[in-house]
Amino acid sequence: MSNNGIVTIHGKEYMTVARRVELAHQGNVLESVDTEVLSHSPIVIRARVNVSGKTFTGISAVDPANARAIEKENPYEVAETSAVGRALGFAGFGVIESVASADEMVRATSGKERRVAIEAAVKTISQTITRDVLCEVCGKPATERKGTTKGGKNYHGIFCSTDERSHTRWLWN
Repeated sequence: MSNNGIVTIHGKEYMTVARRVELAHQGNVLESVDTEVLSHSPIVIRARVNVSGKTFTGISAVDPANARAIEKENPYEVAETSAVGRALGFAGFGVIESVASADEMVRATSGKERRVAIEAAVKTISQTITRDVLCEVCGKPATERKGTTKGGKNYHGIFCSTDERSHTRWLWN
């Protein structure tokens, strides 16, 4: 993945489902992902992920009658992606400020808010340089990130996938 998978929405950071899946695979702890349709109206999908012998569950719903464009075109896929993202969040992957993923938060915003969130995501991605490394404290996967905060301040650091702030190593150039 060319970016860190982190998107800022309403001043809070959320990780994309794609990045959560990538982190789970990097650690070689993701044993399986199973999804099940619980309801067709509205569409409700349950995802179960097995990580290191433990099962975590996530549920997501889409009501096609009140859905936006992508949800109307692919409601099952959208609900499944969100359910998997939530299950991985409960397993501890990509939880920054919420179990909700960036994908979910973009879906939950209004048209104008969605455009602002997408623009912010593109800006964040274009300003951020990332490199996958290992945490110097615990040895788990970490990501070197360099970019500009929403407030316009530059940052550069190595952020552990455990989200332990004490594991963050700030790099000053």
